[in-house]
Amino acid sequence: MNCPSSQCGSSNVQLLSLYVDGLPAGAPNRERFARPAATAGGVLPALGLVVLGVLLLVGGQILAGILFLSAGGVWGFVAHRLGAEAEQARTKWENTRICLACTERWAP
Repeated sequence: MNCPSSQCGSSNVQLLSLYVDGLPAGAPNRERFARPAATAGGVLPALGLVVLGVLLLVGGQILAGILFLSAGGVWGFVAHRLGAEAEQARTKWENTRICLACTERWAP
């Protein structure tokens, strides 16, 4: 596989993940081409809000229960979507190639 850059065309191409893993700890390109971060948070707090909402509904506090159920549902939806987007970015990063001559990056 050759570099797609019209100015380069080098055959010195590597997976970006292997390139970054091979760099020393203080290398500037290690941060520049770093793996996308995973999302923090998750759906556990959302699940807690939903459970609390159900308990409030069962306890007779209808308005508070609906509020907590809604908040938990929205939080869970957003957390799931952010997690899916982060996973997609990490998958794209793992399939990205880098030209070692000109540092052009591309995903096949």
